[in-house]
Amino acid sequence: MNKFHEMIPWYIFLCMAIVWHCQGITKAESWPNNTSPLGINLSRVCYWSTEFAFKDLFKQSQPWQSQAKGKPYGQGPPLALSSHGWVQWLRPGQTADTLITRTARDYDPGEYICLYDGKGVLIFGNDARKINASPGRILVNVRPSTKGISLILKKTDDIDPIHNIRLIPRTFENTTDEAPLHPRFLKNWSNFKVIRFMDWMATNNSPVEKWSQRTLPTMQTQGGKAGVALEYMVALANTLHADPWFCMPHRADDAYIENFARMVRQTLDPTLKIYVEYTNEAWNDQFSQAKYCMEKGLSLGLSNDPVKARLYYYTRRALEIFQIWESIFKNNHRLVRVLSSQFANPWTSTQILKYLNAGHRVDALGVAPYFGKKLGVPPQAQKTVQMTREQLFKVCEKDIEKNHEQVATHALLASEYNLDLVAYEGGQHLVGTRGAENNEVLTFLFHTMNRDPRMKELYLKDFQGWYRAGGGIFVTFASTGTYNKWGSWGLLEQGTQDLKTAPKYQAVQMYIKQSQNP
Repeated sequence: MNKFHEMIPWYIFLCMAIVWHCQGITKAESWPNNTSPLGINLSRVCYWSTEFAFKDLFKQSQPWQSQAKGKPYGQGPPLALSSHGWVQWLRPGQTADTLITRTARDYDPGEYICLYDGKGVLIFGNDARKINASPGRILVNVRPSTKGISLILKKTDDIDPIHNIRLIPRTFENTTDEAPLHPRFLKNWSNFKVIRFMDWMATNNSPVEKWSQRTLPTMQTQGGKAGVALEYMVALANTLHADPWFCMPHRADDAYIENFARMVRQTLDPTLKIYVEYTNEAWNDQFSQAKYCMEKGLSLGLSNDPVKARLYYYTRRALEIFQIWESIFKNNHRLVRVLSSQFANPWTSTQILKYLNAGHRVDALGVAPYFGKKLGVPPQAQKTVQMTREQLFKVCEKDIEKNHEQVATHALLASEYNLDLVAYEGGQHLVGTRGAENNEVLTFLFHTMNRDPRMKELYLKDFQGWYRAGGGIFVTFASTGTYNKWGSWGLLEQGTQDLKTAPKYQAVQMYIKQSQNP
């Protein structure tokens, strides 16, 4: 078992100490999210993201790619990497490179400081140009374009290889260690009461099984297959005084769960609740966790029906995970144990709640009340492109009204077990699927609808109906992201976006304000 002081870097300790000190001298009602009815799903930290959560851009960089002259991109010899992902040595003629950002104009222009430990040669490219350099420090000028920032590791010393690379706007050079999160990012999401870390944890298709596989703050990137370090998730929750929502990896063993829960208990603000969920959408065949749960359920003989076997194993493993959290926290008053099901199919809610009497052993039933999904499904997609935006908004409005009937059904079921009904995700679902994502006219139409001021009214109507039908906290999906053929999920398209052009973001902020000042 890792000792507490070995698990948390000193700068995270300092960050949390500052937050806790502020909480000790600040009245609870001063938190902007204190009575907020909404939560937010954060978008994944990665090099193609347009949401910059950290002051240090290198935290979202691409894992190193091996290059060799005459070879296709990324097809050089295997890299010699440390356990933290840093290149330890290079073969003759080999280089390594990474994209720090890609096709995003949203990061701040101006001068950046690149700091690093070790010896070697680093070369910046695309949007970044070196101004001057000294050992361990490079001053670069950045002019954002659609190319992004690239970095080449041309040489590294075999004895003292380059590691601990940071790329920080010059204005943050002296504050990043103590406060690693970007102030703009913090401001954008400060009004939300719950932060769901599903994508920060890279939950879908996660390969994580052991605690040793978790991401550490000292690793080359926070954008790898294991997601963001727990230290940063806790620091964010503490800073915003927001209840964290953690999704446990579907393959994670008991020791992983125990270590995770213990670290949360030791470092999270004790006035915050903790939402705990086993994986994400175990019912959804799109993700490997669905197949995993089905195979586990069948092998254990939980049911001969593959669908029931999947749901029963999901429930069984979730209860085991909740028991571990309960043993660490000694009581349940801070835990919100969530079982999630398929919104469009209330039967799935019935199955997971009745199996092993689970409905009496958890705190909340989670569903995802998206609207507009049918507009992107073939063959309806062909009809959708023939409709006007006015017609499409009316279809979405009717879909929302129909959804609220379904919400009432789930709420009634939840009430039978005295559970809260929560939306683990929700919002618009205007995206082509099953091949329709390649219809450029459809995609353009959905993008324009998401930017249309009428989308704000749809969101407000959706929230109002959700709560009238018996819903509790509504965790919207998602924070920030570029619109493409795979969807228009972001409330914001870019972190620096003019809020006058972001109707979904306007809607959530307005609803929070209205709820706090009825």
